[in-house]
Amino acid sequence: MAHLLLALSSSLGSVPAAAAQQASSAARVTRSQIDSAIVEAERIVSSPGYSDRIRQIKRREIALLQDRLTEGDLKPGDQLILSVQGEKDLTDTFTVSAGRFVTLPGVADVSLRGVLRSEVGDYLAKELRRYLKDPIVHVRTTVRLSVLGSVAKPGFYQMPSEATIGDAVMLAGGPTGTVDPAKTRVQRGGVEILGREAFSAALAAGRTLDQANLQAGDVILVGGSRTPSRGNWPMNVGIPLVTGLVGFIFLIRQVF
Repeated sequence: MAHLLLALSSSLGSVPAAAAQQASSAARVTRSQIDSAIVEAERIVSSPGYSDRIRQIKRREIALLQDRLTEGDLKPGDQLILSVQGEKDLTDTFTVSAGRFVTLPGVADVSLRGVLRSEVGDYLAKELRRYLKDPIVHVRTTVRLSVLGSVAKPGFYQMPSEATIGDAVMLAGGPTGTVDPAKTRVQRGGVEILGREAFSAALAAGRTLDQANLQAGDVILVGGSRTPSRGNWPMNVGIPLVTGLVGFIFLIRQVF
């Protein structure tokens, strides 16, 4: 079942652009923050005070973070919700192409390789200065994820990158009756990138998709069985149980 919910731009009409931009920017991970996370992970890897399992997890985390710095965040299928003041044609939702370009009206294709979500606003403003004088640019990003396993409505979702990982699960209808939230994990290309413990920690901390280092094509697998049922799932994940277009619009209003 696919749920490609693309109503982000229309749902933001009542939100002041500057306020929305400030709120979304605060939830995006910067290049310096990724560098700091790599340093901390390397410290754990080099310390004999941690188990081999923990050090292996941190090695995998370092590789993912380094790849993020090199390749950037924006992948095919992601979307940019762009607003350029005074430019109607450039104020729209644009999808990242298979070549990791974005095609904008009247503008040469813009490569997004190596660009983080936290950098995309300034990056596009710089590119647009080749065509416009001092453009005022606001941009938000979405990430295309699969939420599968023990959820009410498994499928594909276009999620704001500033939504929490708990929001993603709840948008997919929430965990079904016997799910154990501690057994949720994230895979990329069939390889686990966020294990059960790490997912539980991210969920408890209210980390966003961006902060959890998720990207287009990642799969959130909600699995396992345990009773009692839904009472095991934290209720402070950001939104109530919602599905479909109305739920997506509600989620966007909460995030932005």
